[in-house]
Amino acid sequence: MKRVFRIWFLSVTTLAAILAFSAATYAWFTSNRQVSTNTASARTGEETLELQVSSTGGGGFRSEETAAIRQVNSQSQERLMPVSTADLVNFVYTPSTNGGMASSFKKVENEEYLYHGRLYLRAAGTGWPASARLKLYLDQSDGVLGEASGTLLTASRLGLTFDGAASSAVILRLTEEESPRAQQNYNTVIGGQTLGKNQVLSWTGNGVRAVSDPSQAITNYTVSFQNASVTEPARPLLEMELNHIYTVDVYFYLEGCDPDCSDSVSYQAADIHLAFYGVIDRKEGG
Repeated sequence: MKRVFRIWFLSVTTLAAILAFSAATYAWFTSNRQVSTNTASARTGEETLELQVSSTGGGGFRSEETAAIRQVNSQSQERLMPVSTADLVNFVYTPSTNGGMASSFKKVENEEYLYHGRLYLRAAGTGWPASARLKLYLDQSDGVLGEASGTLLTASRLGLTFDGAASSAVILRLTEEESPRAQQNYNTVIGGQTLGKNQVLSWTGNGVRAVSDPSQAITNYTVSFQNASVTEPARPLLEMELNHIYTVDVYFYLEGCDPDCSDSVSYQAADIHLAFYGVIDRKEGG
């Protein structure tokens, strides 16, 4: 037995960027980040359900119509340089390039050069069995997830982690469009080999190694609608216990190993829009 409902999550992040994989590139965040929600609730007999969002967690959780995504890292946000990661835990960057090629790397300290924000979600419900779970997806039916004046989003990544669990990390590509081939840039070198497409850097503790890019198309977690029916993706972002407050860590960064991370995205602006879609599932025996 399933009931569906929707809640809108809107993160408006305007980004004007000077971006390239070199030592002299920066990006500028120019607007506040907010979450706007149209709270939707479901009621069936004695069952009630509401997906709530808040800027604060724990005892300070308060369901809000508009909740700010609180920045977690203490960076000034005046500079956003290309970085690379395979897990949203360890990020690396290049301090300099040699002949336009990046071959030396350092671990990013204090989450410099990337944006990290946080908000809190709760599926508040009564009358459901203890086994019930809310399967959380994304929804693009009333708007796009990313808009950019140019090719900025092609090199961007959106990372989500729930309750601080590394195993829950999801890295998403906001678009499957690519820059024209002439504007793509393959300039990451490891062990004398130039990285190809779909490779990123993983921190080994004292250096880096090339690994497969773990990012997925955002459509892999997005519901679709046709003829009044809903098609769920193969996997949810998260299966939420009812009445448990979940921490949602939001990362936005430029993947420096992406061939689209080049001068072609200089001085770009982007708005990112997210919407969550929930499906309640009683689970077997519930």
